[in-house]
Amino acid sequence: MSVAAVKYNPGFLTDDQLAESFCVRRSEFESIVETLRECTGASNPHMMVIGPRGSGKTTLLLRAAIEIRRDSELSSRLFPVVFPEESYEIGTCGEFWLECLSHLAEQAPRRDGDPDLLLSRDDLRNERDDYALSALCLSALLDFADREGKRLVLLVENMNMILASMAESHDAWRLRQIFQTEPRIVLLASATGQFMQIDEPSEAFYGFFRVVALHPLRTGECAALWETVSGQPPAPEAVRSIEILTGGNPRLVMIVARFSAKPSLGELMDNLLGLIDDHTEYFKGHLDALPVQERRVYLALAELWKPATTREIADRARLDTSKCSAQLQRLSERGVVQTAGGSARRKQYYVTERLYNIYYLLRRGHGGLDRMVEALIGFMASFYSPPQLRDIVIRIAGEGSDGGLFHGAAQK
Repeated sequence: MSVAAVKYNPGFLTDDQLAESFCVRRSEFESIVETLRECTGASNPHMMVIGPRGSGKTTLLLRAAIEIRRDSELSSRLFPVVFPEESYEIGTCGEFWLECLSHLAEQAPRRDGDPDLLLSRDDLRNERDDYALSALCLSALLDFADREGKRLVLLVENMNMILASMAESHDAWRLRQIFQTEPRIVLLASATGQFMQIDEPSEAFYGFFRVVALHPLRTGECAALWETVSGQPPAPEAVRSIEILTGGNPRLVMIVARFSAKPSLGELMDNLLGLIDDHTEYFKGHLDALPVQERRVYLALAELWKPATTREIADRARLDTSKCSAQLQRLSERGVVQTAGGSARRKQYYVTERLYNIYYLLRRGHGGLDRMVEALIGFMASFYSPPQLRDIVIRIAGEGSDGGLFHGAAQK
């Protein structure tokens, strides 16, 4: 039996639903909880969860918030303040604390005699001096922490975007100074990858965080998530194919698990096109998020549709080899490109998450209908066991007007 799970907005789930569906990222979760238990001294260990889109950052942070509320020892000392996935209103240090006060006002218990945090928030929105705004918001937050006798755990999504949106560099340093010296505030943040403000020695948050890296799911984890979403365990021979197809990305595993509920040939073809259509904005957003040169190299590799050397990719991208090699290194660090075979001096690369590759080929329509069908066959070869694939290809050959392409594949 499947449990409630959502691909894009885990915040829509109740605490019970999210906790019940939480079946992967357990070691990372336990690491976060253990670190929260250490928050008892004059300073706190602050954490940064780093992983690409769809890797489970939001679910992990929300699960940590649930644990704080449910665990008697943690709830006696900590109070979670959950930020949304997007905090576009933040552009200064003061606006960060105003946003924090806003979410605390909505999430804090309301008791007779306590200050009205919503009213305080509304009044402070008129403050134009950012230093005064920061001090007043912080005072209201710490007053709440003192009344409750608890530290505030700020669960902040996309901290890389927040810091990048601050026009003045001193805003980041002001934030760091508060986090570093104020024991009543703990930061548990997330980011889509390594970013300048934590990587560069000259930046405010260099060396500041305990990093929790979200790596691709392993085969067994893919199987566990598939079963949680679909209510049915995947066929043993298909689990590794699921891992390859999705690159171990939890969101993609969930998408494919739902999509593959009806695996007959006609429905498979229709559903694949429907999946691409329904998730076009998500797939497109993945590509749009890449810097221009990295995207150029990534798409060249996607067009090649096979493990390829730096030289092959550079030729397709119309770049010199050294520039292409540098971009491939960055893509590898992001986890969106992996090496496969080759040698130390002649590495071969391929797109980690094959669904993005299929999306690009189908959208581009390069080479006409045959190329599109070849991409579909590649998908089916990744997903089905060889006996099933043989039956599917034979049926395609029988239904097609020109079976030459498929006849040869059916004989293999």
